[in-house]
Amino acid sequence: MRKYLFIAYPVWLYVLFTFPALIAAALLKTLLGTDPLIAHMAGAAGMCLTYMAGKRKRMKQLPAVPWKRIFRLSGLMLAPVATLTVILTGKAFSNLDWKTYLPVVLGTFFWASLSEELLFREFLITRMKETGMTAWVMIPLTALLFSLCHRPETGSLFLQRLVTGMLLGCLYLGSGDIALTVSTHWIYNTIVYTFQMTLPSVTLLYSSGRAGLNVLLCLLSLLGTVVVYSINKSKFAGYT
Repeated sequence: MRKYLFIAYPVWLYVLFTFPALIAAALLKTLLGTDPLIAHMAGAAGMCLTYMAGKRKRMKQLPAVPWKRIFRLSGLMLAPVATLTVILTGKAFSNLDWKTYLPVVLGTFFWASLSEELLFREFLITRMKETGMTAWVMIPLTALLFSLCHRPETGSLFLQRLVTGMLLGCLYLGSGDIALTVSTHWIYNTIVYTFQMTLPSVTLLYSSGRAGLNVLLCLLSLLGTVVVYSINKSKFAGYT
């Protein structure tokens, strides 16, 4: 039983860093009207840096974090998504509160995606493999922990994050490429957040159907980039 205690490590980091971030988010929201997501940047960064400076540093079988590849691959994924969003949502997208939008997308979502992929995919799956667990155990279990640590308020949110966690787990298990899962997670969060932030304005200026079409095409674009990259990884090497 003791050899499975590592499973609690990501949960412990979440408890350690998320509660202070929640308190800070509430205070900033009350005093300054700041989007709570911005305050969560510090918590996600804290989890990530603690893991990298501690357990990851001692896991000699892991390569260095591929920083350049993460940013370049994210850029490849973002280009068609941004183009579709500008074309389909037009003025609604340009009217976003950029002082909030950019810190959330470039700061909070980057650190959140990086910390969650390093902890729930890289760390857990690597350690689970060492104990002899099968994919049928690793994927659902890591996805369950991933979903629960997001404190889902409803059953639908729990299910959404569970499915997302399982898909990302399959992607990492199949590719072994942490840059691919971090980039996919980061751009996925950006697509969903952009949809939520632009929906009222897009509905007013165009229609709710236009907003739905945009998010659908953006998600399909992301999926297409992941598939093409996975199949032709060697051809992308010069770009990522």
